[in-house]
Amino acid sequence: MDGSLTYRYDTTGRPVALLPARCKLGRHFLGHLQLRAVVHDGEAHISCLACSNDGVDDTWRLTATAPAPERAELSDELYHQLALRRAQAASSWDKTS
Repeated sequence: MDGSLTYRYDTTGRPVALLPARCKLGRHFLGHLQLRAVVHDGEAHISCLACSNDGVDDTWRLTATAPAPERAELSDELYHQLALRRAQAASSWDKTS
């Protein structure tokens, strides 16, 4: 797992899922036409469609603690540290191989 899916509540009290605004590798900003998001069995899978063509691990796997809400938004801030740590870990792994 890469982390936990984050939610906020709108003015009517309904949950809104906050999805990563960047792909897992930090290469692309995700827009409505550049991602696929599925919540199933307590996991949210958010895939970057641009990265999926490269044959790399492009899917964020986030723990979902609630059923899939009707709405979702992109958030660059919430998942930035996760993407940064992943990029740093990949960089240090490349140096040791």
